[in-house]
Amino acid sequence: MAPPSPGRHRYRLTLEYDGTGFSGWQKQNDARTIQGTLLAVAAEIFGDHPVDIQGHGRTDAGVHAMAYTAHLETTGPEFDPATVVTRFNELLPPTIAVLDAAPCHLRFHARHSCVGRSYLYQIAKRKSAFHKKYVWWVKEPLDVAAMSRTARHFVGMHDFAAFAEKQELKKSTLVLVNGLFLYDDEEMVRLRVVGSHFLWRMVRRLAGVLVEVGRGGLAETAAAACLAGPSEIPQRLTAPAAGLFFEQAFYDEDAFADFLVRAAEDAR
Repeated sequence: MAPPSPGRHRYRLTLEYDGTGFSGWQKQNDARTIQGTLLAVAAEIFGDHPVDIQGHGRTDAGVHAMAYTAHLETTGPEFDPATVVTRFNELLPPTIAVLDAAPCHLRFHARHSCVGRSYLYQIAKRKSAFHKKYVWWVKEPLDVAAMSRTARHFVGMHDFAAFAEKQELKKSTLVLVNGLFLYDDEEMVRLRVVGSHFLWRMVRRLAGVLVEVGRGGLAETAAAACLAGPSEIPQRLTAPAAGLFFEQAFYDEDAFADFLVRAAEDAR
């Protein structure tokens, strides 16, 4: 195999991580984050050469990811993809894994090229000795039919200002939610939220509002009214971070449309 050659190049990375113990994705000087951990490991792999790693978006503290997309750009050695995966996984902590690395065009950007995103929220119906870090255990019985009816109000282009943090009110709070689906089985209710992008903590607040409807503490009409103007309800009902997983980022419109069709069929 020819030795790695220097030059400006970019890799598309697919990651999974357990967000427990991390202060979210975005690098912070005084906190342990996913991006910060990746950059520290990349510095070991690529030596003194500059490295930049950008993700498709932020995840909150304690939120997990199943297939998070990021890109890595460097002027350092151009390793083959398998070597990139191996080197990262040897150096990363056990709770972060690189699933795939692929060379990509310098114009590819994990955030700007993304056409859609999908999250899953897991609600446990019973206490489990093993799932605490990955579910929200709701003790009360849930009316999943009422939750599904309410979820339809949030699909489409809406102003989610009531679901936003104060600092986000300075910019547009319009979000296109392409689909909001519920899946019910013996142990779990799973909520899948698919959209163009999401505001900080928006998905957790949607989950919290729907759960409150499901356990009878909030009327369907009151939940829908959160889209009409200022409301303290979504913030008060923010669901725990542990149950939330970033599922997938999409970079192809047709693949995104196919995913939405399958998600709707599975929810029936």
